[in-house]
Amino acid sequence: MLQDASRTMIRNLIIYKIGRVSQEVEPLGDLEAVTGALNGAFIDLEWESPITAALPVDLDGGFRVKLTMQHGKVQDVYTDAGFNHIRQFAGLCERQGWRIADAQEGKDVDLKDPQELYKERRARGTSYPAPKQTIALRGPTRASTRRVGRVLKWVMLFVFAIGLIALGFYLWQRFGGLGH
Repeated sequence: MLQDASRTMIRNLIIYKIGRVSQEVEPLGDLEAVTGALNGAFIDLEWESPITAALPVDLDGGFRVKLTMQHGKVQDVYTDAGFNHIRQFAGLCERQGWRIADAQEGKDVDLKDPQELYKERRARGTSYPAPKQTIALRGPTRASTRRVGRVLKWVMLFVFAIGLIALGFYLWQRFGGLGH
């Protein structure tokens, strides 16, 4: 029952790296190294551009990844992976020395038991953690969550703008286009 219900749960995840000495967020690596690691973990990954890829939807469900570049380095990876791929992502992160943060939960995923977050979420239903738990977050997870929030805000603004453009085009075609 848990597996069937969890199968449909999609998570907004961010993959990032913490420096061993500085304990600050560091780049994951060069574009070639990061894409190579992702391709090694997911052999059917299809790259749409140098920084965006998708695993086609199949019986196990698919997902998308987007790499954030800055100064020629991959800073982090955003994905909408679900239950069926979380173990592969956790294994990849463990091998590479990376971490995964769950944007909805506001905390890191346990790389040893990555499906735990689905079990917890399922047990809680649709309720969210109390604000006190979110405030208790410290360090890189809080920074990662803020970064995800900023990106999501811009994505929503972009989607809204596209919707307005589509509405304007429709109205122009319907009521004031050429030939009317």
